[in-house]
Amino acid sequence: MPRRVIWITLIAGLPLLLAIAAFFLSRDTYQPYGTRLLNIRPVEANQFTLTAHDGSSKSLTDFQGKVVLIFFGFVNCPDVCPTTLLELSKVYKALTPAEQAQVQVLLISVDPERDTLEKLRDYVTFFSPSFLGLTGSPEQIAEVAKKYGVFYQKSAIKSPTEYNVDHTATVFALDPKGQLRLVYGNGKAAETERVVRDVRWLLR
Repeated sequence: MPRRVIWITLIAGLPLLLAIAAFFLSRDTYQPYGTRLLNIRPVEANQFTLTAHDGSSKSLTDFQGKVVLIFFGFVNCPDVCPTTLLELSKVYKALTPAEQAQVQVLLISVDPERDTLEKLRDYVTFFSPSFLGLTGSPEQIAEVAKKYGVFYQKSAIKSPTEYNVDHTATVFALDPKGQLRLVYGNGKAAETERVVRDVRWLLR
């Protein structure tokens, strides 16, 4: 093959080679602590509209541009809920003020019959004034929980107002584009520094 043809071939293929090199150099090699979804690409989180503890209507799209950490729980929870919210408050406090402004923690009540707006407000703001409690009708909560694969049911029922609620204890992490990226099983949020690194990765 003539030398000139070889040079022309190399020059013509240069943009492709540069594009391939840029792709491999730009790939994010970070390995998150939270569990990635099995999907190859991030998926848009399931949308919902519920009532916040301040009485306003909140949709997931209202938090676009922020990392959103979602946990399903209830005010009278004896152990898992307060522990998880305490863990998330430690993560939140470990962030800089600028980062905190880009992070929202949501508690979605799985006990809408007892969790009034006032109770939700007092509960979630005890852990952080920035945390939001969300509730709705039993039908609305059931629909949102189903979308996220969250199980819950009443147990140890003593009366219509005295019972426990067994529920999935998972924290869902959404990126600023509203894509569901990571999940944390029960107790995993206790690793504050590792979750903080995940949050910063999602903010990038």
